[in-house]
Amino acid sequence: MPRDLTFETDLPYPPAVVWLALTDPAAISEWLMPIEGFTPVTGTKFTIRAKPMPGWDGVIEGKVLEADEPHILAYTWKGTRMRGTTTVRWTLRPHNTGTHLRLDHQGFEGFGGTLLSFMHLGGWKKFVNRTLPAYLASRSSENRL
Repeated sequence: MPRDLTFETDLPYPPAVVWLALTDPAAISEWLMPIEGFTPVTGTKFTIRAKPMPGWDGVIEGKVLEADEPHILAYTWKGTRMRGTTTVRWTLRPHNTGTHLRLDHQGFEGFGGTLLSFMHLGGWKKFVNRTLPAYLASRSSENRL
């Protein structure tokens, strides 16, 4: 049985600004994790480097599946110890004076997938609700948006 993760938040920035934070490698490396080889172009393969843990080297391989600026960004997500590949999908929608952001991380299959979804739960919650908004706020206050 799959155990998918979904997070939603409203951000006081236009979709183009949020899109840039989700697609600029320097930005991603600041608020998410260091990323190599990423461009928001379908078919692009990239690597994310997380903090290694016992039994896992921290390497995540991905491939861009969809990039519809500034509405949808989707990519595969596969840790070196994961049996299957999951999908991360960001959806941006204009909302009042900002952006409604939704993250779906899908495809966690079986018992191992359930454990992995629980492991990802806290990280994605932190990234969506704290580190991304803090990154955007710091850029806004520095007039860099």
